[in-house]
Amino acid sequence: MPEGITVSIEPYRERTVADPSLAGLTDLSAVRERLTGSRLEVADFRFLDREPGPDAPFRAVVHDPDAYRSVEVTGRLGDLAGAAARAVQFRPLPGREEFERAVEAVRGHAEFGPLLAAGGATAYRPMPPLADVTNGDGTVDRVVTVGLRTPEDAVKHRIIGVRAKDGTVVRDPEGVPAPSARDCVTTPAADNCPSPAGGPRAVRVRVRRGTTELWDLVVNRPATSSGSYGSGVELRFVAHKGERVLYQAHAPILNVRYAGDRCGPYRDWEKEEVCFNATGSEPAGPGYRLCTSAPRTILDTGNDQGDFRGVAFFHTGSELRILSELAAGWYRYVTEWRLADDGAIRPRFGFGAVTNPCTCLSHTHHVYWRLDPDVGGTTANRVDEFNDGAGWTPIRRETQRTRDPARHRQWRVVAPASGRGYGIVPGAGDGTADAYGVADLWVLRYRGAAEIDDPRGFDTRAHIGDFVNGESVDGQDLVVWYGAHFLHDQSGPRPPSHFVGPELRPLIV
Repeated sequence: MPEGITVSIEPYRERTVADPSLAGLTDLSAVRERLTGSRLEVADFRFLDREPGPDAPFRAVVHDPDAYRSVEVTGRLGDLAGAAARAVQFRPLPGREEFERAVEAVRGHAEFGPLLAAGGATAYRPMPPLADVTNGDGTVDRVVTVGLRTPEDAVKHRIIGVRAKDGTVVRDPEGVPAPSARDCVTTPAADNCPSPAGGPRAVRVRVRRGTTELWDLVVNRPATSSGSYGSGVELRFVAHKGERVLYQAHAPILNVRYAGDRCGPYRDWEKEEVCFNATGSEPAGPGYRLCTSAPRTILDTGNDQGDFRGVAFFHTGSELRILSELAAGWYRYVTEWRLADDGAIRPRFGFGAVTNPCTCLSHTHHVYWRLDPDVGGTTANRVDEFNDGAGWTPIRRETQRTRDPARHRQWRVVAPASGRGYGIVPGAGDGTADAYGVADLWVLRYRGAAEIDDPRGFDTRAHIGDFVNGESVDGQDLVVWYGAHFLHDQSGPRPPSHFVGPELRPLIV
C-alpha cells in the first residue's frame, strides 16, 4: 500500500427493510391467474424507493421455467394481496449447469458428437446464448446454443442449439452466425478459477490518507449488481471527503452491432464474472480482494486465465482502482472505476474476446453508464451543457444529446444551492453515437428502479429515450446516462486503447 494510504473493506449490510417472502410472491392470486406451474421462481426483485420503508413500492418478475412464461408484479409491501401482474418477455440466461447439459446432448448426437470428440475440438459459450423457437401455436421453446470449434479448415466454427425441455439438437437455429472458417481470436476460453462462496453481497470501502478520509462508498460485485442483465461493478453512496457526490453509479446497458449485421446484434450481460489475476487478501470475505500489486486482466495478459473472480481493489498512490472482468459469450469485458484522491471519478470499460468466428468483422460496442448524482450532498441538481461559441447553457427539460468534438461539447452537474459540481468530460476514444448507438448523453428526472434499465425482449438497441417525457430537470433529483462507443475494425488502424470512458471532474461554479 502506498505510504500514508489506508484502504479498509468490510461487509456491508443493507439498512433497508427485508425483502418480502419470495415464496409469497409466487403464490399471489394475480400471479397464479397467469402462471400455473409448480416451479415458479422470482427472477428479479427491486424496490422503487431510494430508502424503502415498510410500505415501499416494488417491482418483481416471476418466471415459470416449464411454460417458459413470465409476469411482472408491481405493488407495495404493505398490501401484497393488492399487487398487480402482467405478462412480460423474460429469458433467463443459461447458467453453467444448463449449458453443460446442452453440451452433453451434443456429445450424444450422431453428427455433432463425433466432431466434438475429435482431437483439438472444443465446445464454448457462443453468442447469442439462446436461439428460442416460436411454434405455430404461439408457444416458445427455450433453445440453448453451443459453439463447436474443430480443427477443420473448411468449417472451424459452427453454432447449434439444444432444446432445453427434451435435449433435442436443433441443427440450424435461427439468429446465430453461419458456420465459419474464421478464427478471429487465438485466445482459448479458460475461466479456470473457483467461484467464491459465502462472501458478502456488497462491501463498504473507505480510503484514508493519514487521518483524512478521502472516499467512503459501497461496492457491489457484478454478480449482485442491479438491472435485468446486471450492471458491472456498481457503486452506491459515494462520498468524497465526507460529502455525498453519487447515490448510485453503474452501467446497466451494453450491446454490440456488426457492420452489415453479419453477426448479432447482441445485448450483452454484465453479471457473469470470470477469472483474472489479483494478488492480495480478502478482509471482507470471498469475492472482494485488496491487492498488493496492480490486477491483470485479459487485456494485460492476453489469456483467459487467472486466480480470482470478483472485484479487485488497488491504490496506485494517486487513485483507487476498482475492477472486475466479465464474460458474455465469447466477449470479455473489464468494468472499472478509478477514484482519484483529488475527487475525480473515471468510469472505464474495456473490450476483449476469446476464440470466436465473429470479432474480426467490423463491429462497435456501446456501453451506457447510469449516474445518479447527489452533487454537493443534495438531490437538487441541474445539468449544464458547454459549446464553443455559446458557453454554458442550463438544460431545463429531459433530453438526449450527442457529442460535438468540433465545439468541445461537455457537460456538468451542479448543485445550485452551493455551486459545487462535477464536469463530465468525454474521453478521447468515446466516439459519437450512430443510429444504433442512439445518443451520447441523457438527462432524466429520477424515477428509481423503474428506470434502471430498458428490458425490451428481443430488441438489442438502447431505449433510454423512452424515459424522456419533457419533465423539468432544473434543480431536481435527476439521473444522467452517458454512452461510449468503441469501434473494433481489424482492417483499420489499431485503436490507441481498448478502454473507453469519461472523466468526472470536481468543480465550483
